[in-house]
Amino acid sequence: MTNKWSIDFASLDPSRGRSQVAVQDPPGFALSSSQTHTKGNLKGKKDAPPTTDQETLKVKKAWEAAFSPGKSIPMNAFMLWMSGSGVTIFSVMITGMLFFSPIKALMGVDSVFERYESPKNKRQLLVPKMVYILLQLCTMGLGLYKCSSMGLLPTATSDWLAFMEPKTVTEYSIF
Repeated sequence: MTNKWSIDFASLDPSRGRSQVAVQDPPGFALSSSQTHTKGNLKGKKDAPPTTDQETLKVKKAWEAAFSPGKSIPMNAFMLWMSGSGVTIFSVMITGMLFFSPIKALMGVDSVFERYESPKNKRQLLVPKMVYILLQLCTMGLGLYKCSSMGLLPTATSDWLAFMEPKTVTEYSIF
């Protein structure tokens, strides 16, 4: 008794291809339309999606690029927490990174989104650009919070004493 899935490859004629063997397709297999193309049909022709699908895909990819700075915010917050609240070289370097990398990213907003831009979807990319800018500003806000927790921001009145006029005494008492 032979197995219905066994094939004797020695007896096959290679010039005839798959059509000479009457092997059933396995359960769940469906021949898709992309597999039914003939050899001549595949040469030099690629099925391009319609332009509306490309525009939708570009906008979707632009949203992914817009949310990418938000994915690094938790990692940056963890690094800030691990660096402590003391003024050390490590914490100052991390805080500096939280300022300079968003500034550099904000300078290149157009270069981030230029590959997704086309005349049809130029207006649709305004909101992803705003989200990108907002998330970069949130990263800078983390840096400001770290500076404040390290005591580097002048938030107390004693930080501004050099700019205050001394009080003039109007009376003296001699006792």
